[in-house]
Amino acid sequence: MSDNASAAVPMPEIGAGDSNVPRETLRDFKKRMKQNSPETNMELENCLVDDYEVSTSCDGMVRKPTGVIYNNDMLRHKCVWDSRYPENPDRYSAIIQRIREQGLFDECKLIDVLRKFDKQLPATVIAQLEKLKNICEKFHPLETEKVASKYDAIYFNEHTYDSTLTALYSTLSLVKNIAEGVIQNGLAIVRPPGHHAQKDNFNGYCFINNVGCAAHYLLETQKLKKIMIIDFDVHHGQGTQQMFYKDNRVLYFSIHRYENGLFWPNLRESSFDYIGEGPGVGYNINVPLNATGLGDADYMAVLTHILLPIAYEFQADMILFSAGYDACIGCPEGEMCVSPGFYGHMIKLLSGVAEGKLAVILEGGYFLPSLAEGVSMTLRALLDDRPAVLPPLGQAHKEVRQMINNIKCVLHEFWGCFKVYNRYDLEDSGMKDIIHHVVIKYFGKEFTPPFETRNCYPVMSAAVYEKCSNFIEDLKQYYGEFKRNKVCYGYDDDMGLHMDESNAIETPARLQAVYERFKELELDKRCVKIDIPELSGEEWAKKTHITSYVTQLTVEGYVPTAQSNDMYWNPKGSKISILKAVNTVLSVTDAVLSGNFASGVAIVRPPGHHAEPSKSLGFCYLNNVAVAARYALDTFNLEKILIVDFDIHHGNGTQKIFYDTERVLYLSIHKYEQGTYFPSTQDGSSTKTGRGLGTGYNVNVPFNSSRAQEKMGDTEYLNAFCRIVLPIAYQYAPELVIVSAGFDAGVNDLLGNYRVHPETFGHMIQLLRSLAGGRLIVSMEGGYNTTTLKHSMNFCVKALLGDPLPRLKIEMPKLHAYKAFEEVIDIQKEFWSILNVDKHLPDRLSGLALKEEDVEVLISRYGRKPSNEVNVSESVASEVSSMLKNISLMHD
Repeated sequence: MSDNASAAVPMPEIGAGDSNVPRETLRDFKKRMKQNSPETNMELENCLVDDYEVSTSCDGMVRKPTGVIYNNDMLRHKCVWDSRYPENPDRYSAIIQRIREQGLFDECKLIDVLRKFDKQLPATVIAQLEKLKNICEKFHPLETEKVASKYDAIYFNEHTYDSTLTALYSTLSLVKNIAEGVIQNGLAIVRPPGHHAQKDNFNGYCFINNVGCAAHYLLETQKLKKIMIIDFDVHHGQGTQQMFYKDNRVLYFSIHRYENGLFWPNLRESSFDYIGEGPGVGYNINVPLNATGLGDADYMAVLTHILLPIAYEFQADMILFSAGYDACIGCPEGEMCVSPGFYGHMIKLLSGVAEGKLAVILEGGYFLPSLAEGVSMTLRALLDDRPAVLPPLGQAHKEVRQMINNIKCVLHEFWGCFKVYNRYDLEDSGMKDIIHHVVIKYFGKEFTPPFETRNCYPVMSAAVYEKCSNFIEDLKQYYGEFKRNKVCYGYDDDMGLHMDESNAIETPARLQAVYERFKELELDKRCVKIDIPELSGEEWAKKTHITSYVTQLTVEGYVPTAQSNDMYWNPKGSKISILKAVNTVLSVTDAVLSGNFASGVAIVRPPGHHAEPSKSLGFCYLNNVAVAARYALDTFNLEKILIVDFDIHHGNGTQKIFYDTERVLYLSIHKYEQGTYFPSTQDGSSTKTGRGLGTGYNVNVPFNSSRAQEKMGDTEYLNAFCRIVLPIAYQYAPELVIVSAGFDAGVNDLLGNYRVHPETFGHMIQLLRSLAGGRLIVSMEGGYNTTTLKHSMNFCVKALLGDPLPRLKIEMPKLHAYKAFEEVIDIQKEFWSILNVDKHLPDRLSGLALKEEDVEVLISRYGRKPSNEVNVSESVASEVSSMLKNISLMHD
């Protein structure tokens, strides 16, 4: 059928729903609002002041420089009696060389090492420094080696004291600059490491606990209230744990290899049930890993299920990272398979917490290629560089899933994110087979002096070393060159021509409010405005919608024969506005996919996500986001696009357009109310998972309670991201993320009647920025309280620019939200194995399991800490081979 012939086809009825379920019309809505009492309006005004207090008070929260501190004095500490000792100066040199290769130092603010912290150190640390100084002043190779044998994995030379002091002062100098607002975040490249050092003992290459002293300094001198320490070194930081075990001001979180106590430091206290004491109960969180060869999928499961929810709930004033890279590919001490790029993702995902005040302090890491690349990727994340693209992540190892459920059980009563989980009676015969059993196992044995001082570490075979080195080189090529984050935006006044004299709530004032706030914050000077040429918006609309429908909308002089309460048409301006909105989103998409920008913002109206293939609905005529996705698929040959829709209304149009394809994953979080909430169809149900090739590529997260106390807000939306959005997104591994950014779930939007604050929308965007190599497009949809809208949309822009975001008040999710998540996960885990984590939690622990035969089996399988040379597990080499294949496929 020709275009001319199709123009004669009758216009579909505008605003028609797909169901006979009654819904409130716009006319009814206006009538109800006029009936409000003056007292109600006054309450609303009082509410507005409180709800926007954060939004209006953080205009000056703009990203500051990233700091780096290092000093060559730390090169002088080395083992004179064993030249192959893993903790050696080459670690430092390899990191510095890699950062220089990438020119990253030029992008950072170099921090001077201050040496005036003596009065701010704990008395126990001063005593340890004095002891270390005495040992180093009396240095003699043979005699000092005997002294070293009193300590586990320790050596000294005449420069050890000075290097240790420099490492400590470097750490304190970095956090001082962050706390005082000189820099946003930073990296301290230090050695010797510190997290094993105890108040009266040198241990595990460590003399003074750098991170522990930094936390003490921030609390006592800088007067910060709450510090979070995230320790991702493969060994448990028992020294840090002991420092703050009874202190609720410091939340210590450690993910480490454990193997039921058979892995160094072989301590019972490294297990998951050691959660703090006295005031510190619940503030010590161990994630002990009981298998080797674990990689990105396993660490991501811990991140989304445990670390992110707790970090957002704790809301620290600063986060300190004990950054060990011995879980990275190739490290013989860790025998794990975390990729260097993953560390950048971890930093990026946590950058929304603590107002972006992150301090990364080097700990371990003993395979130089992966150590250097891991630190480089960490620094790139701190600089807000575009993140590495990770291969699709699958289901976590069964031991990791077991441990996640263990932790949820022991921390159940302390954190709102876990309190919401139901607990079941272990004696319930009907539940016995499906209840998770929390069993504590410990087969370790602490070692006592004298300790080995030579050949007391694992080494790699030549074959495994070559394989891992080649893999890291391949990854470096895959990650590409350093690219700074750049953000573009599209806006045009012509989109204000679509207006209605009947004073509809979807008005040009929405657009104007957002853009005025955008300029007020001077975001227009920090983003690049792109021209909006005629990118054949009509042509691409016809490839997305039914041709005849688009033709009817765009024909000259068109006047609809039927109108509804949520649709209107202005013959003088509606066509111009509608096509301009489509062209704006297309232009932003083109700019991002052409490689000129990392991300983009489309400040557009009218919205689009309700527009179906042949039907206008819900203020929407053409589906802006769907047209952009179609353009990206066909013009740039993309295979995987993720559309995240957090407008409070289900995007029925977007869902229908892509319901049959696997090339677009549509994920919507929306108010549903058993199908009675607009658009009042069953399409928004969690059971709608796609069709044909698209089966599994449609994910609906519907909320079903309208009770006043069940209004969904910040906590529920953030939990939806942690439990559903991020895991599925990381398994899908999209090449582009497009956000249907509707803000009618925001506070005081009486069309939505939810309680999401403007800053929370910024946090949601921040959590998506690590996907698709940072290629992210935010396109404006709904939002009908202009105050909420203007703040919310611009928080999204600030997130894209890498600005620090204000703290959120996160509590226990509402029961109906929990039920919605459980329902969605139960349905979607058939398609997304990464969701297969949660189990039914028991009401108590199962007990301590200590069977001698089990001990012998585990010892023979894993071995003890070696006293001579051993090769890295061949299973790790096999895992690396598998990862190489994945990278090769992505290259192809």
